Amino acid sequence: MIAIIVVISSCSDSTEEADPCQNGPELSIDNITISIEGQSNGAIEVSANNGTSPYMYSIDGINYQNDGSFTDLEANDYTVTVKDANNCTVSEMATVTEVPEVSYASEIRPIIDTNCQISNCHGERQGIPSFATYADVSANANGIKFRTGNGSMPPAGPMPDAQVQLISDWVDQGAPNN
Repeated sequence: MIAIIVVISSCSDSTEEADPCQNGPELSIDNITISIEGQSNGAIEVSANNGTSPYMYSIDGINYQNDGSFTDLEANDYTVTVKDANNCTVSEMATVTEVPEVSYASEIRPIIDTNCQISNCHGERQGIPSFATYADVSANANGIKFRTGNGSMPPAGPMPDAQVQLISDWVDQGAPNN
């Protein structure tokens, strides 16, 4: 029996440069703000790390800017891209959703009056904030959204899903006095 062993080796005097994009940028979508129906008031906020700064940001892959805040957006899908100083890029999809405008006067106030601004609750009970005025409700808007969302408010039991969604949308729209 004869065994043949072939050894192939390669040597080169040239040094290969490392791929600058091997440790390229990473993209983080930090916040997406909804757009109110028929308006272009949505927003996307992104940030980058790793790669080589400075970073440039785009939502169309063509026009780049120095910061990761995109405002005045209509409801749509956007491809957010970050490019670092080595022209290395990474992209991710972000969706700005559209919701109908929620009225405090005709939609939220009646929900508050029926479920919260009642005796022994947020009406006149000691130690619990009153929801008698818009200022009272708006000052507590995030807490109202949280507690109605998890079913802990009102104490009589969870509100219908449609009312909980209205409150959530109204708070997400900035709790306007409309």
